Order: sequence, then structure tokens, then C-alpha cells
Amino acid sequence: MKRIAAAGWALGGAAFASAMIYLVPALGPGHESDAVENEPPTMPAPLGGGVSLDKKAVAHAGLQFITLQPAVSVSERSGFARALDLAPLAAISADIQSARAALAASDAEAKRQEALAAQDQSASVRAVELARAQAQADRARLILALRRAGLEYGSGLSGREGQLDGLVAQAARGEAALIRLDFEDGAPSTGSGVTITDGDIRVTAHVIGPAVGADPNLQSAGVLAIVRGSVARSLAVGRVMKAVLPAGGPAQTGVVVPRAAIVRTQGGMWVYRVDQDGTFRRIELQDPVAHETGWFVRKVLRPGDRIVSAGATVLLGLEAGSPVEEE
Repeated sequence: MKRIAAAGWALGGAAFASAMIYLVPALGPGHESDAVENEPPTMPAPLGGGVSLDKKAVAHAGLQFITLQPAVSVSERSGFARALDLAPLAAISADIQSARAALAASDAEAKRQEALAAQDQSASVRAVELARAQAQADRARLILALRRAGLEYGSGLSGREGQLDGLVAQAARGEAALIRLDFEDGAPSTGSGVTITDGDIRVTAHVIGPAVGADPNLQSAGVLAIVRGSVARSLAVGRVMKAVLPAGGPAQTGVVVPRAAIVRTQGGMWVYRVDQDGTFRRIELQDPVAHETGWFVRKVLRPGDRIVSAGATVLLGLEAGSPVEEE
């Protein structure tokens, strides 16, 4: 009896379902149905290639805005800077002072022996020759000590032997640093001012001459530069930093777009500009150039344009409905 009852219920349910198939179209346009609820939600339609949001939606999305200011960019060359270890230079400076003291003593002894020999006072020819030989040996040691700075660090330190002790003393106090600079497209000339940047560090180093050897990665001829001041304490030995040298080209005018305002999609870099009618219009950056605080742009955007500085990915999600990467 249970099986028959179950079969009856099954047949009744099938009949009811068949009847509903014919009844649903006749319910009329004002009747809500499951078919309407299962339709996918519609995304806000972009207006004229942009996205339009009311003030409440803007506040809910957490959008922030900035007005672009005029900026000037100078043509630059980029390279690398690395602080050098001055412990070997300190040893060279000590050797120079020791060799000078030894030479002064041996020169004095040679002159004394020569004077005694000239007066025929117990100074043999052999003693005079030994004193002269010692003086020559000490002079050779001094010459070698003076050349070591150029041989081990570069010819930029040649002729600066009298300044080595002062440079080492300043470096020990954290007031100076010796920097090697490498540029792939050619070394800067002696006397050039090169800007070194890394995070909060921004300092100018002055080129003093060529460095020894070539960089193993760039295969470039490097130069030596000196940084003076308290910032030298931050230039740790071996730390690689960015070096920037003006290329001498004409200055270019444009705007600087902050990194937080940029979204990357379709292989490009984009920002959302706020048009006069309040529409958020997506603009692709053309030929952007890396800048300290963002990207320098000469085209498309102009000073006075208002762009979205935070929350641009929300707008791109509304417009395209695809995953994006925010810079």
C-alpha cells in the first residue's frame, strides 16, 4: 500500500508540474517568477566610454581625487651607484705616512754619512753607500704606496694622496663616502654632479675620475665620486643605489601621475579622469617616464585635470568586470 501511495503522489506531482508549465505564461507581466530572479545582475553601463556614479556611490567606493599640477622633466641617464669599502684605503694611507717617515730618516742618515765622509771623520765609503741605498729603497716604497690608491681603486684617486688621510678620517666619522658609479651608455666626465637616490636618500656625488676595472654585469667603465655630509652614514658598503645624470637634452613639460592612481589592464597603464559632467573616463598613459613620485606624462593629461588617486580599481571593475592589478 505504501508503494502504491508513493506512486500516486509521484504521478500527481508530475501532473501538477505539467500544469504549471502552461499556467506560468498566462500569469501576466505583473507576476514575479523564479526565472526573473535567476537572471544575472546587470553592471552599471558606462556612459560615453566612462563610468557614472552618484555621490553616495562615490563615497561608498572610497574614491579620492587630486588635481594634476604642471611639472618639468629633464632628459636623464640612469646608472648604478655602490659605496666602496675604505678599510684598504685606510691601510694605504697608513703605508704612505710610514714610508714618508722612513724616507725622511734614511735621507737624513745618508746626508750625515756623506758629511762625515767629506770631513774624513770615521765615515767609510761603504757606510755612505749603505745609507744612500736605504734612502733609495725607502723612496721606492713611498712611490709604491702612493700608487696603490690609483691601482686598487682607480686613477680618480691618483694625485690625491695628500687628501687620503682626511677622506679616511671623514669616512670613519660618517661624514664622507667613496662611491663607484656605472652607466651602461658611457661614463660621466670628471667634475660632473650625479644624483644618487634610494628610498628617502637623495644626494649629489661629484665625480673625481675613473675607477679601476669594469663592472662584471654592465661591462662598463666606472668612475669614482665622493659624497660628503651626514647622509654618508646611510650609504652602506656594497649597497646598490640608482644614479641619475642629466643628459643635456631639452626640458619637457607635462604632469606627474602618482602611482596609486594607475591601474594596469590590456597591456597598458590607465587613469580615470573626472570630466566636467562627472563621468569617470579611463585614459591610457602614452609614453610614461618613471619619476620619483610616479610617472611623468607629456600627452593626454594636462595640468588642472582631476583624476582618481585612490579606488580606480573599483571603477575598472564596474566598467570591465575583470580582475585588475593596481600599481
